[in-house]
Amino acid sequence: MPAGIRIFSVLLCEFLFLAAGSSQEQERTRLPDSKTVLRPTPGAPQRTNGFPETIALSPDGRYAALLNNGYGTAETGVKQSIAVLDLHTNLVTDFPEDRLAENAHQSYFIGLAFGSDGLRLYASIGSISDPTGELPGNTGNGIAVYRFEQGKIVYDRFLKVALQPIPPGTHVASDLSEVPPGRAIPYPAGIAVVPYAGKDRLLVANNLSDNVVLLDAESGNELAHFDLGTHRFVPATFPYTVVASRDGRRAWCSLWNASQVAELDLQRHSVLRRINVFLPKSPVAPGSHPTALLLSPDEKILYVALANADSVAVIDTRTARVRAFLSTRLPKQEFSGNETDALAQSADGTRLFAASAATDSVAVFDTAQLSKPQQRPGAPLAALGFIPTEWYTLAVSVAGNDLLITSGKGLGTGPNGNIVLEQPSATNKTYPYIATLLHGSLARIKLDEVEKNLSAFTRTAQEQMQLLAGPASLPFANGANPLHHVIYIIKENRTYDQILGDLQVGDGDPALTLYGADITPNEHKLALQFGVLDNFYDSGEVSGNGHTWSTAAISSDYNEKTWQIAYRSKERTYDYEGLVADESPLEHDEPDVNEPGTGYLWGNVARHKLSYRHYGEFVASEWCGIKSGTQSSPKQGTPSTKETCAKNSIKQGEPLPAAPGESAGPPSPYPWPVPVLRRDVATKPELRGHFDPRYADFEVDYPDQLRVDEFLREFKGFVRARERHSKAQELPSYVMLRLPNDHTGGTRPGFATPSASVADNDLAVGRVAEAVSHSPYWEDTAIFIVEDDAQDGADHVDAHRSIALLISKYAPGSTAAPHVEHGFFTTVSLVRTMEALLGLPPMNHNDAYAPVMSPLFSGAGNQPAFDADDRNLKNGLIYQTNAATAAGAKASAAMNWRHADEANNEVLNEILWRDRKGNAPMPESRHTIFPE
Repeated sequence: MPAGIRIFSVLLCEFLFLAAGSSQEQERTRLPDSKTVLRPTPGAPQRTNGFPETIALSPDGRYAALLNNGYGTAETGVKQSIAVLDLHTNLVTDFPEDRLAENAHQSYFIGLAFGSDGLRLYASIGSISDPTGELPGNTGNGIAVYRFEQGKIVYDRFLKVALQPIPPGTHVASDLSEVPPGRAIPYPAGIAVVPYAGKDRLLVANNLSDNVVLLDAESGNELAHFDLGTHRFVPATFPYTVVASRDGRRAWCSLWNASQVAELDLQRHSVLRRINVFLPKSPVAPGSHPTALLLSPDEKILYVALANADSVAVIDTRTARVRAFLSTRLPKQEFSGNETDALAQSADGTRLFAASAATDSVAVFDTAQLSKPQQRPGAPLAALGFIPTEWYTLAVSVAGNDLLITSGKGLGTGPNGNIVLEQPSATNKTYPYIATLLHGSLARIKLDEVEKNLSAFTRTAQEQMQLLAGPASLPFANGANPLHHVIYIIKENRTYDQILGDLQVGDGDPALTLYGADITPNEHKLALQFGVLDNFYDSGEVSGNGHTWSTAAISSDYNEKTWQIAYRSKERTYDYEGLVADESPLEHDEPDVNEPGTGYLWGNVARHKLSYRHYGEFVASEWCGIKSGTQSSPKQGTPSTKETCAKNSIKQGEPLPAAPGESAGPPSPYPWPVPVLRRDVATKPELRGHFDPRYADFEVDYPDQLRVDEFLREFKGFVRARERHSKAQELPSYVMLRLPNDHTGGTRPGFATPSASVADNDLAVGRVAEAVSHSPYWEDTAIFIVEDDAQDGADHVDAHRSIALLISKYAPGSTAAPHVEHGFFTTVSLVRTMEALLGLPPMNHNDAYAPVMSPLFSGAGNQPAFDADDRNLKNGLIYQTNAATAAGAKASAAMNWRHADEANNEVLNEILWRDRKGNAPMPESRHTIFPE
């Protein structure tokens, strides 16, 4: 452990907050979720290392420790860390952990606690790549023990948590099954210190083995084991954290994915009971996501934060009954999605503080209201008011007369043009990856200041959420909305400058363009004809949260608390896009732990009785010759080929799969082996019966031309149905297509070059626009095209800035006089605009208050049909393959291309730059996050 780095210091001062109504004097920072941060922020936040998940207070009240379990920032050498705040001096000292550098085989996760004597600090560490710590330098799963003295921490020892036994017949998820039979990886999360006979015991929630263990804090010996599984599939309940009574007799564990809190008997080593909190009616519906736990000072009440239910459950610890719910919704907040995930209380218990990550706020409750008769029995109790915070509130704690608040993303990624890593990352770069720019923050505000300014604070919190803005509208030239069909295309991982930087209109930098007009002629032509959006930002940083943002207009608490760990060191599985550890929770009749409580766009469509069809998004493809976790559950899904595959791939010249009614497909023109689709499986219940079983999901070696061939085959049927006035068989109101190949497969020898992949994707987009605009549906259809994330490609404005195309007959401008839209829009705005066109209500507070992209529908309704540019088909670019000597060929061949972003995108971006730019210096990605 290196000496602590004192990276942030601020003299403690009284925070003077602007009075209500003076917000125009505040500095406004726009965020890619369409919200804002208004400054000055209460508590004068200090920047910290990435994602300060947990605050632990020392027993003497002098220090507060923060567990920074994000990606790791540039300043810390891309290491996770524990930071210590000296409450006397207000100085924060950061202690980066050498064992937790980039690409380490272990990670901090949620748990942090001081020993009862204040001389030890315990931190949870999880590992899936080396779960027992066999290789040199690896710890395995367990609890790191640090000596703590006068604000300094020094590594002492490691208490290993062994692989955990699971009940007979239990199935371990595919991506976590490389362990002996009958065992599961524990992955310690929340911990509680339990004093016993003058010594400490540690109660540990094992997040991936569905149990809790009690350990001796000195020897690490396991003293008790509590099985909290509810399913034959592991992990299913995902234990989150634990809290114990002061007498050490009882404890409680929140079950993240089971909508339950388990009560434990620490004397008899048994599970006393399970307490349901907003248990959903359907076994596959997203649960309430119990997270933080807090006992009242008299231990008569257990408070439970419910991340998916905008509330805090109030549980009587004697009867185990839920007495009440506390609502964390702000005044005028009509729509949900708060992600309430942290709790704290004043010393006398009269004030309860509940942090909500997705509303950037802390709710303040008067607990005396719990003993008074309710005006509306059963209705959630409202908060006294709210404290605004920086982006993505994570933890709260009361230290004396101060309230401490951490945020996970601070003010956004910020500019990085002047940042140079003193210790280059594992990829030998000298400039930072986007995730290394996600600084957290720590605010400190006096409790009497909260009471005095709560009204003004609440108004600012409302303003940050856009709750005080007027409703948006979609004005059309002729009045009524003529558009009744939406086609939504999701692509992969490109910034604005990478594609449209050479457009010559709009704010582009051609020096940063990798795939300009020669590679992407259709996207250039579409932008010039239908509108250039040069101030559009993807809400997600990576595909792990980008696909959720693109389809739900929100992320989830599970998503945000795991993706940085998954991307930095592969120490979480790719639990996104409807799969968890390469298994489909839907196929196992259990909820998807990653699903937001407010659901997805197709669910909104289904609830409002509109027709819909999916092509590849949240539909898991199984490929011939490749083992898939979903294959163990042949419960639904129509095979696209025979279940017993005749072959695993199709070589050049061999017939491609035949369309229905045809004896054979055309010969493959592709020089590389094209994978054969075995079957598709819907990962969400609303998609069953509403997806094309012949359409492939993410597989970079499967050409986008084949995807579009399949879509256009069905589209021709929709056209015929309209021509014969068969409404039931017409184009559905909502159609979603996944066209992923602009992600590329790197420079693997013998496979498509990056330019070929991007050109293939571009032509696919052009063919969809051409087919729709030359059909009867041109009168009433809009096409929306977005990248799920920008993935840290070079952009001179910001690495979140990306491409969005809105195509319809009602777009303004023309190729001769392009409409350039400078208005600030995000992925959330795009989703809200689709909902507005289809007459759908918002899903959550993000899309409810995001601006509608009305300027892109302000035309006269006379846009002509679009003709695709097929030059890269005719010149053979889309068939070009990489040579064995291609830049980055060896690294590309070693990457995992199974899911979006399982390949290291930090490395991939550099490969793509070298492939196109040779030895020209690769620019730093910029992150300015939209000051107004």
